[in-house]
Amino acid sequence: MLLGLFAVITFSSNCIAAKPFRVAIIPFKINSQKDLSFLKAGIVDILSFRLSSENRVIIIESEETQKVLKAFTGRLNETKARKIGRRLNADYVVYGSLTQLRNSISIHAKMMDVSREKPPLVFLNQSTKMDKVIPKINLFATDINKKLSGGFNASNKVFARQNSIRSDMHPIPEKIPANKAKKNIPNPAFIPVNERRSSRKFWQSTDLKHLINGLALGDVDGDGKIETVIMTPHEIHVYRCENNRLYKIKTISKDRHKNHIAVDAADINGNGIAEIFVTSLNTHKNRVNSFVLEYNGKQYDQIMRKRPWYYRIVEVPGQGKVLLGQRAPGSRGPFSGKIVEMTWENSIYKPKKQILPPRLANLRGFAFGDVMNNGPKTGVAYDKNDYIRIIDRTGNVLYTKTEHYGGSNLFFAMPETDRNTENRQYLPMRIQIKDMDSDGKNEIIAVKNHEITGRRLKQFRKFKTSQIESLSWDGSGLAVNWKTPKIAGCISDFAIGDFDNDGRDELIASVILKDGSIVGTTPKSSVIAYDLIK
Repeated sequence: MLLGLFAVITFSSNCIAAKPFRVAIIPFKINSQKDLSFLKAGIVDILSFRLSSENRVIIIESEETQKVLKAFTGRLNETKARKIGRRLNADYVVYGSLTQLRNSISIHAKMMDVSREKPPLVFLNQSTKMDKVIPKINLFATDINKKLSGGFNASNKVFARQNSIRSDMHPIPEKIPANKAKKNIPNPAFIPVNERRSSRKFWQSTDLKHLINGLALGDVDGDGKIETVIMTPHEIHVYRCENNRLYKIKTISKDRHKNHIAVDAADINGNGIAEIFVTSLNTHKNRVNSFVLEYNGKQYDQIMRKRPWYYRIVEVPGQGKVLLGQRAPGSRGPFSGKIVEMTWENSIYKPKKQILPPRLANLRGFAFGDVMNNGPKTGVAYDKNDYIRIIDRTGNVLYTKTEHYGGSNLFFAMPETDRNTENRQYLPMRIQIKDMDSDGKNEIIAVKNHEITGRRLKQFRKFKTSQIESLSWDGSGLAVNWKTPKIAGCISDFAIGDFDNDGRDELIASVILKDGSIVGTTPKSSVIAYDLIK
């Protein structure tokens, strides 16, 4: 609703004006016996993110707002809000309160026009669960945006033209030249754990008008070159990086009735062309409905369709790339099935042997190998709360890292426990086991998406910044070797391979810059790449 209130003001009769509106967001007052400071910051972050992403609103920096607030004491009212707005040279001021009393949670918020030309806009909402507060704000905002979509469309056309001109005119940053020395020295963009510094030493594509849910590397057309398979919620695209630019070769699958959640590529059937394994959910996101694509020399055929399996390709020393599967047992949830190795036999992928017992992990966030560098192969997986665990093949949990990693907005729709309330089981991120610096010791490569509420809301997530980390077993736990600098946006997937066909592997990732969840907006993602050595 708050987002909708912003929209009412911002996209009124002057919606195509060149000068953006300046908006000050005053942190909401929290009335509760519990520590809800995370939600206080979360509401401000959500409003700031939603508004500033459209380039029509300038959010006044919180530090500047805090400085002005120090001059005001007592209860905040309309008069004080306007005075604060004038000192900040703001057009509008948003403030409010959140009150928790027993099982009732209420939000009272106002949007003030500093110039007094428009009356204040008031938002009231009451809920019984903390998890429902922010999602309901978004739902109300969506309802209002739909009513105002006519105004949105007019301005969107203007901004769409501007964005297309900018993306055509700006070249992709050049890739860092690789040092030809024999010694494998890590890319200086990777920050050792004991250092504090920042680096921009990575390659980045132009913005793609897709919500990238996943990506994979492989020779999927048999031409001897590595392609990048990019997966959106309903489409599969094939790209290739050449001359420091990412080109789309072909869109090979479109299906609005499927929701794609994972993609991998590998030649499992041994014919020299990598198959594309797409893990997908149905329209309602409560059943697995996966398929496999393969190039036949002219087009990509579905050699498997409507399969109730999660798929994941892992690279195991001595075996190469191995296909793992996890059968989805109805509506019992994405963590309930056992994980098995699969082989190509009689024109079908068949389970061969069990890798992990049921009810321990979801295959989307699972890898298998010599994690502890002591010989035996074990699994490394995210649990339901995004904690990394090391699990042996009998199901014993050997170690749990008590720090959130991964973090995905993709979810499986569990049976509703409350009427008209969505029950989401968020899916884990990809995790990999790899000897990144060729020193004979395996590392765990994991994403860390930073969530604005610290994962405290079970049914809502919003990620602002991301980074990738390398961890290894030090005898007592997983220690961080290096990490990439934080980047703006949410990393949705990553891969390791010869992305640009230069003979050397890169670490690549898909970054969601704008998810397109606001009506009338277009999603925006990009692909970034790091050389593994300098």
